[in-house]
Amino acid sequence: MTIARVFLCTALLVFLLGVAGLPVFGKDGSSDSAKELERIQREMQEKRKDIRRANQKERSVLSDLERIDRDIQSGSSELVGQQKQLIETEASLRLIEANSARLSKDLGGLKTLYGQRIRALYKMHRSSGTDMVSAMDGLEGIARHIKYLGLIAERDSRIIDEYGNALGRMTEQQKQIALKKAEIIESRRAVAAKKAELETKRRRKAAILANVRQEKGLYAQTLHELEEASVSLWAMVRKDEEERRSTKHAAVPATVHGEAGSLPWPLEGPLLTRFGMQRHPQFGTMVFRRGIEISAHEGQPVYAVESGEVAYADWYKGYGKLVILDHGDGFYTLYGNLFKLDRAKGDHVARGQELGLAGETGSLKGSKLYFEVRWNGEAQDPLHWLVKR
Repeated sequence: MTIARVFLCTALLVFLLGVAGLPVFGKDGSSDSAKELERIQREMQEKRKDIRRANQKERSVLSDLERIDRDIQSGSSELVGQQKQLIETEASLRLIEANSARLSKDLGGLKTLYGQRIRALYKMHRSSGTDMVSAMDGLEGIARHIKYLGLIAERDSRIIDEYGNALGRMTEQQKQIALKKAEIIESRRAVAAKKAELETKRRRKAAILANVRQEKGLYAQTLHELEEASVSLWAMVRKDEEERRSTKHAAVPATVHGEAGSLPWPLEGPLLTRFGMQRHPQFGTMVFRRGIEISAHEGQPVYAVESGEVAYADWYKGYGKLVILDHGDGFYTLYGNLFKLDRAKGDHVARGQELGLAGETGSLKGSKLYFEVRWNGEAQDPLHWLVKR
């Protein structure tokens, strides 16, 4: 019987006993009966709260962490996209404003020229037509004057058209600038909202991790979940190996067997935890660690310690984003808590080839790399295989 059911049964029992012992309301309404009913209702509310707290305790810590990690990863990708869009929009606005400035300058020149032509036409209009004709040298002069007037009118028409077109383009540019500025304001709002959302999720993860570190029972529960996850993971890996053999999949050549102490480290960083049985400094409990943890900053490249085939590359509860390499002859290496995966299942990788980027997915200690070595299903001390340093 779960804790939730125990609380539920207790609550029902209290309710039934309380109802059985309730006095009957009189015509005037018994104040004692009302108080008794209020007391029972309060007890029921408290029991419901206890049930909710118990159900919360029974939830998987690793599942909560993985859900938050996935949300953070997804939100981070969205944030990168929003920031990229904002940068592109701001660059587009600067380009439009630069074009608008050039257009404004051209428009100013056309406006000046247009004004000059208007003044010239006004002066011509005030001049007497008879005076102009008398000043000409006969019919030939009149024809020449008409030709010149036609050319001037044609040029004036072009100036007017250019000025009108420039005004239209300027109006359109101003509309584009207004739209881009509104788009930038909205993009900045979206970026700020996404940052706040991610910060909330990170605080939620930090609170869970703080509880795990402070509460012995929750810490023990987390260790139990990690143990179950490890057993399930390697059962899956061995099953996949058997299926590949049964389908006559080309065997991965053994490359690691017999090469202890010669493998390069998967990344540079201080060693956080060692392999083997260790005592928890706060709770005093004994913990067997099947791998080592190497300190890393988020985004630091993680490399294959030896050539092999990718047997697994995906999320896995308790490990975050995970890569497992099959090196043949029952030899495997595992790389957990990655921020980004650069390989897919079935890929062949060479020694020193990048597998992904370090991070803190599935981690209880922040950004790091969890590294395991397995031979025929048994965990090996990675420091026995890695180059001494």
